Parts: sequence; C-alpha cells; structure tokens
Amino acid sequence: MPSLVNPLTFQLYDNGVILNDDTVISRPFVDINAVHGLDNAPYRETRRDHEGVDGGFIDAEFETGREIQLEGTVYSNGTSLEAFLDNLKSNFAPVREVVPFYFTTESNEIRFLNVKPTGCNYDWELARRLGITDVKFNMFAEDPRIYSNTLTSQTMDISTINTNGFSFNIAFNLSFGGSSAIGSGQFFLNAGNRPTPAVMTILGPVTNPTIINDTIGISLVFLIDIAASETLVIDLANHTVRLNGITNRRNTMLSPTWFMFDPGYTFIRFAAASGSGTLTVNMRSAWR
Repeated sequence: MPSLVNPLTFQLYDNGVILNDDTVISRPFVDINAVHGLDNAPYRETRRDHEGVDGGFIDAEFETGREIQLEGTVYSNGTSLEAFLDNLKSNFAPVREVVPFYFTTESNEIRFLNVKPTGCNYDWELARRLGITDVKFNMFAEDPRIYSNTLTSQTMDISTINTNGFSFNIAFNLSFGGSSAIGSGQFFLNAGNRPTPAVMTILGPVTNPTIINDTIGISLVFLIDIAASETLVIDLANHTVRLNGITNRRNTMLSPTWFMFDPGYTFIRFAAASGSGTLTVNMRSAWR
C-alpha cells in the first residue's frame, strides 16, 4: 500500500519517494508544479478521405498508452542535494514489468496507473548553488486506465439452472424456451467513468461453469471439469483463461464473448452443470 497522506501527492512504488508532500525541516523535498498526461489518453486514430466528394472518415475508438510527466523543483533544505537526486534517479530507473504510480486527488482519494518509469531528468544550473534544481519525472502507462486503489473482491456460490421450454411431440406454433440461472449473485460498482476489467477465479470442484453478466446479457461458458482445489483464472483485460493460473485453457470457452464492467452497477451470477465450487471476482473502478 502507498504511504500517501496529503492531497495532490505522488508516489512511484508502495515505498517510493513521496513528491509534493509537506516539507520537513532538514530533509530534501520535491515541489511539483505541473503534471502532464493524466487527462484523456491519446486516441488511436485512422483517417480516410471520401472518394469523389468532400469530407472524410475518422476511426478513434481506442486509446493508446499514455506518456506521463511531472515537472517540479527539488529543494535541498540544507542537506545533500546530490544524495537526494541519486535517490530520485534510482526510484525512477527503468524496469521490465509495470509498477504502480499513485496519486491523490483534492478529496484525498488514492488512484493509480500501472507504468514503466523512464527516468528522472534535471540540468545543472545556477540555482544549484542554493540547493535548488528543476526536475522532470517521466513514465509510460501501457494500460491507459486510471484505477481506484480500492479493490472490490466478492465470492459467490453456484446458482441453480432452470430449463424453460416444452417436450416433444407438441403442436406448433409455439415459442421455444431456454435456460436461466436463479439464485445468489452479486452487484459490482464501477464508480469510474470508463469500463473496467476484472480477474475472475473459479474454484473447483465444478463442471462446465458459466459466468453470467445479467446487466448486459452476456455469458462466459466453459466446457471443462475443474477438480477440487483447482482454479480457473479468467483475465478480462488480457483475454486469458488459465488452469491454476498457469496452463492455457482458453480453448474450453464455448462463447468467447468477453465483457468489461461498465460504469455503474453490474450484476454477476455463477452457474454450472454440477459441483460445489465458487467464483471470486476482483475488480477496481477505472477512469479515463
């Protein structure tokens, strides 16, 4: 968990240097005066002209990754400026995997992006004699979503299946029935302003599980036997299905109709042909 306390502060990693925090006597600090890249992420655009008439087309459905840059001033507060700059450069050094970049809003809500830091940059200028230097912090978010630091996690049992229809032979013209799941389910609130993914884990024993999104009428149906203590992990962001988090089992999906959790409430239920397993859903609110 990050150690941010005050509004409008920033921190890379859970234990990184806190930027824009209250000053402490005899300790260097960074005063952030500009933040770039926390507005709308750039849209991936394709433009084409109309043939034979004026005008054109634009496709801009998806976002690209986002560049994030913080500009500020380092104050040595009477201590070693070089040692503090070394610490900042180490904090924002490049890494192979994404790491969390946290920030707090004016209301002190903690949000974060998954980023790859790309360095801490500064020049040696005259003000350095006074223990002051301007600095820039650079990061790139491959996933442009801004997430809530609050993780919503709920576990639900298997609902029962009722089959609605008619047995043959009967006279036509009648409409056919279908199957519906009844029983316990859970509401999930996405308090943000964009759809958000989730990681859903099915714990066996269960045969042929189905995850039902009642809000938009979409189901993820699997043809698989999951033994007791085994798990099937479904990642809605990366479109992966892995047995025990390792072995690829995406081929067991009968209906690869992926969905995300839209802003507002989404009602999820869990069904199966048989078994006594559970479904655990982990999701976070997300913003543009």
